[in-house]
Amino acid sequence: MSTVEQQYFALLRAALWDMPVSLDGEIDWEAVMQLAGFHSNNVLIADVASRMPDGNKPLPAILTKMQSAMRNNLLHQMQLRQILLQAVKLLREHGIEPVVLKGFGLALLYPNPSLRQIGDIDLFVGIADFHEACVLLRSLPGCYNWGEEIDAGRHYNIEFGRIPLEVHRVSAEVENVQLQPLYVAMEQEGLLDHPQRVNYEGFEISIPSKEFAVFFTFFHAWHHYLKSGVGWRQLTDVAMTLHAYYGQLDIDKLHRWLTSMYVMKPWQTFGYLLVDCLGLPQEELPFFDVSCKSRAQRLYRQIMKDGNFKRTNTFKRKKPKSRLWHKVHAFIGIFVDFFHCVGVFPLEAFREWCNEIQVGFGKNFQKK
Repeated sequence: MSTVEQQYFALLRAALWDMPVSLDGEIDWEAVMQLAGFHSNNVLIADVASRMPDGNKPLPAILTKMQSAMRNNLLHQMQLRQILLQAVKLLREHGIEPVVLKGFGLALLYPNPSLRQIGDIDLFVGIADFHEACVLLRSLPGCYNWGEEIDAGRHYNIEFGRIPLEVHRVSAEVENVQLQPLYVAMEQEGLLDHPQRVNYEGFEISIPSKEFAVFFTFFHAWHHYLKSGVGWRQLTDVAMTLHAYYGQLDIDKLHRWLTSMYVMKPWQTFGYLLVDCLGLPQEELPFFDVSCKSRAQRLYRQIMKDGNFKRTNTFKRKKPKSRLWHKVHAFIGIFVDFFHCVGVFPLEAFREWCNEIQVGFGKNFQKK
């Protein structure tokens, strides 16, 4: 771990656990903030920097940029909040209870919710109410849709200026024919049957059950590790969820979900980094396994290289120019993802590769 990385994690731990910064020597603020931006938690770092003693604060020019980022994030959250409350109120008036996924539900678990960076609004309504919910939300003032069919995918996108609202029929896309029914049952229990009702600035919203919140936050990060790159913002979400619900989880249920979805080894490996890098107390991480250390070190290097949704690959960025090239491009992309994962998680990479090949052939067969 480089000096800049040590400084970055010391500042990040101070933000997550609301404690003083423990650092010796001068902080390379420009390098630290560049790293924080790459992992989409620069606002958390900026808040810690603004509260440090005068002798340790960044130069005025850098501090001004930090304060500007904090203000912009706060204004963005206020806009998101207004749209969220309008959407929830409208759906409830028509007998639909949406569950807030990710962003706002996770922000409530941070010491200062206004510092968790939120890109969009994710509302889960389920399959039964999906079409009606989309039609209703399109009636909100100031919204726009780019001509997408309502029943075209796992979620429907509505935009309010630069603010996206995603209406979800399912919370995650699980294409494995064996695992998909298991996930649907978990989703039914955690989002439809037993959601939590929490107070959000005087307004009650529904968020996932505690066990599903923990599992889904990790599973979402795992999916992005496989496909597009996972950053420390997503992993701090996992840490904050575990910390908030420590002592309140049905551990047997969580164990059953992780093992049935074949992600126990990734859970333990990512979990090692939550403890080692983010300072999550070891007792708050179920199924901690110290033997994952060497695998976790390999994973750490990938995370630092990939960033939050920023995993780059020249081949994967190229746009297919023909139908044949589109098929070739898709299948080579499967191998690109496989070789990215296999050095850390060989069994999981092979399982994912087999499923991607099976799904790819299945889609081609259906088209024919």
